[in-house]
Amino acid sequence: MQNKNTILSIALAIIVMTSWTAAAQGRGGGGGQGHQPPTPAIDTVLDVDGDEMISGEEIANAAAALVELDADYDGGLSFDECMGFSAGGGQQTPPAGRGDSGGKPPEPPIFSTLDAGGDGVVDANEIVDAPSSLLELDSNGDGQLQPDEYRPSHAGGRPPRDR
Repeated sequence: MQNKNTILSIALAIIVMTSWTAAAQGRGGGGGQGHQPPTPAIDTVLDVDGDEMISGEEIANAAAALVELDADYDGGLSFDECMGFSAGGGQQTPPAGRGDSGGKPPEPPIFSTLDAGGDGVVDANEIVDAPSSLLELDSNGDGQLQPDEYRPSHAGGRPPRDR
């Protein structure tokens, strides 16, 4: 009887640890099969329902959603705000050392598309134009964005657009 209780206790502990690990990894977490970078805040705020597709309705509401990322209330969105980095908490900027990027992750296609001026900030006018800008990423013309249309295709990200 005692062996049976021990086995049940071990099994329960394994189940609990597995659940905690899965919950900690969340949507942008990594698994044991290699490191997955966290999901950029800009992806999360645009993909309201969390299905990893940015629907036509979510695209239409993009300007209102993007305003939520303006942590310093200056009317524009910096790269750090779009990625979810902050000086006072939340995600932290990765350490330097990944080539000439200064340790920052690659620029997501969403950010480079919204930053039409190429100055590293999505300003108030670019936020207002977000719905039409996002549709530029819709390579198959279905009116919504699949992950392969709005996320970098490889570790180095998408090559910058000609501006």
